[in-house]
Amino acid sequence: MSFLSRYKDVFISILALVIPFFFLKANLKDPGQMTAFDRVVVTISTPLQWAATAVIETVGGAWDKYVFLVDLQAENERLRFENQRLRAENLQYFETEQEARRLRRMLTFKETFGGSLRAARVIGRGIAEQFRVVSIDVDVGREGISKGMPVVTFDGLVGQIYKIAGPTSEVMLTVDRKSHVPVVVQRNGAQGILRGTGELDRYTCEVEYLLRADEVREGDQLFTSGAGGKFPEGILVGRIATVQRENYGLFQKVTVEPAVNFSRLSEVFVITALPGDEEGAAEPGGASKRDGAGGIRQ
Repeated sequence: MSFLSRYKDVFISILALVIPFFFLKANLKDPGQMTAFDRVVVTISTPLQWAATAVIETVGGAWDKYVFLVDLQAENERLRFENQRLRAENLQYFETEQEARRLRRMLTFKETFGGSLRAARVIGRGIAEQFRVVSIDVDVGREGISKGMPVVTFDGLVGQIYKIAGPTSEVMLTVDRKSHVPVVVQRNGAQGILRGTGELDRYTCEVEYLLRADEVREGDQLFTSGAGGKFPEGILVGRIATVQRENYGLFQKVTVEPAVNFSRLSEVFVITALPGDEEGAAEPGGASKRDGAGGIRQ
């Protein structure tokens, strides 16, 4: 016993080297040259090899998955940050493109209009209880500006200067109940007066004094007629939304959807002189050097 205990470590080392040697030797032999001892060794080693392989594959697979998931999470974070950055850049490019397109349309409108225009920025909005814009404030004041001057954009007629307070002016929109604009139906020349309905839940106008005999349709475009000389001829006002003909009376009831989106206005033009007027400005009530003509149809 003292001999075994003394050389226990030596015996364990020898067994640790000899036993794998026999297992390896038996497994590497050609099956046709195996001895009975080799077959016993292979039979014993097969389950052990399978178990060892399964453990190694399981542990290795779990480790690989863990490392993969850690890398994947880091990659997802990087991609998420990159996606947010690209979306912010894309939004900035889109806004820049929209602004450039808007300014280009404003420049084209100014070059083709024929009258004198003064650019202005929208700096304030009057809001109704239902969050509808009822008027806008622009950054032009008394110098060269007077009450009643038309206000337009490249989309169409916005309204007219209603009140001047120092360096700013208040614009009455075409949908205001106090707004009256002479208009003409582009398709057939029928004329009437566009009046705002003043509704708080939608932007809409009506055409007064449009004869029942005048054949108009939904979708027909309305332009300023130039009658009275207050508004220049040919400015788009809106499109007919509904037509209602009664069995009696001289006129028909026509509602109009404005051409301008008042909620998104950012820049406008004040018409300080009608097309063809080399001096002076468009005065309230039609006090101008011309009776209206010229203009531009958009």
